[in-house]
Amino acid sequence: MADHGKKTFLDSAFEIGTPECAVLCACVAMVLALLILWLGLWSTLFIFLLMLLGAFIGGVKNKRLWCRDAVNRMFPPKTPSSYRREQRAPRHAAQQQSAPDPEAYEEEEQEQDGNYQA
Repeated sequence: MADHGKKTFLDSAFEIGTPECAVLCACVAMVLALLILWLGLWSTLFIFLLMLLGAFIGGVKNKRLWCRDAVNRMFPPKTPSSYRREQRAPRHAAQQQSAPDPEAYEEEEQEQDGNYQA
């Protein structure tokens, strides 16, 4: 019977808005405040960084896949086919409307070089 009470306390301790969660959060905040007072801010942050690293190493089974997915969530890859389609559509439409005149292009080059002779 006592085990049943502990399970419900632990289950409700992680549900936001319950009194048990408030007690748990208060205890965590008190421990954090004591660590900052006792060790200082940077030492406490370093300890929490190492704790997160340990949780990552122990909790993630396929670390390479997790890192790849995290990077892809932050910087989504562009698909080459959709990127090419977006770039090609306006260019092809412009080429179909009017083809460039090779003689006009040569005249522009000569004007820019200063060797234009009419």
